[in-house]
Amino acid sequence: MISNVSQNALKSLSCFAAVTFFSTSQMCAYECFLNANSMSVLYFVSIISKPLFFIILGYIDEVEKLTRVDIVTKIKSIIMIMIFWNIVLSLLKTNYIQPGYILQNGILLSMGVIYLVYPVILKAIKNLKVTAAVFVGFVAIIALLDIFSPIDTKDDPLFISSYSFIWVWGGYYIFGHVLGEAPGRLFTKKASVLLAAKIMVIPIGISMFFYERYLSTNTQISVAGWFVLEHLHLLAMSLALFVLFDNINIKNGLITRIVEFISPAMVGVYIVHYSVFYFITTLYDFNDATLKLPLLILVFIASVLVSRLLLLNRFTARIISF
Repeated sequence: MISNVSQNALKSLSCFAAVTFFSTSQMCAYECFLNANSMSVLYFVSIISKPLFFIILGYIDEVEKLTRVDIVTKIKSIIMIMIFWNIVLSLLKTNYIQPGYILQNGILLSMGVIYLVYPVILKAIKNLKVTAAVFVGFVAIIALLDIFSPIDTKDDPLFISSYSFIWVWGGYYIFGHVLGEAPGRLFTKKASVLLAAKIMVIPIGISMFFYERYLSTNTQISVAGWFVLEHLHLLAMSLALFVLFDNINIKNGLITRIVEFISPAMVGVYIVHYSVFYFITTLYDFNDATLKLPLLILVFIASVLVSRLLLLNRFTARIISF
């Protein structure tokens, strides 16, 4: 039985948001069955999922007190997963065997790097002022690069691919570790903090929604300014959601069993859902609008089931989770 149902429920929801938006973006590549406002809302929900994933990952690792053996095991497993899926891709040239979204957006790679430098992260947590200064320095470097070596914005008007470094997700992971320490766990349980999260989650969401809509239609002059405001929004929203879920005591047996079934499969879902999406779209006419909305949920459910089946065998489990 998992120890913290609410945190694992939040992790599962963040995974669902990422998978759902990916599926929708694939369906809307040429003609979308959702209007622009609906797509904006879905995109808004999905971009919170990645920071939440790393915050929860850091929180769980801190609470469970990872040992050196645990870290080495995770690193070996991540390397093996990446090697295996790249070999599969090189041998099987088909639309239905694709690199999972976890590889495409760098989540698995980021986790591997985080665990490789885990001793450095532990030192960073003990010296938060120095760590904050280092992150400010990274943002300053981005600003200098933008000023003295501006890139062509035709193919990447939001500079996402050029400036979304792994160290950003390391920062969220460190933040999750801080929340997982004894002072952090006391902080998130305070009544005043919970009240602030309840009050601020909607205003933050509204601000973030319109900010993202602005970014989608305007080329930014200052990359560093966009970078800071983007992640301030994400950090504030992630913290508010984390506090809200951390104070939810889920006692419903059905919900608990669903979370216990889904949560262990989350890494596998990130890996397999890309291929699951392409397989499901071959089962019926893609232009049938009445079936497109259920597809979003079906892709996630099917990905969970595939991941759980692979986890039943100790050999296949090694290529799907760690």
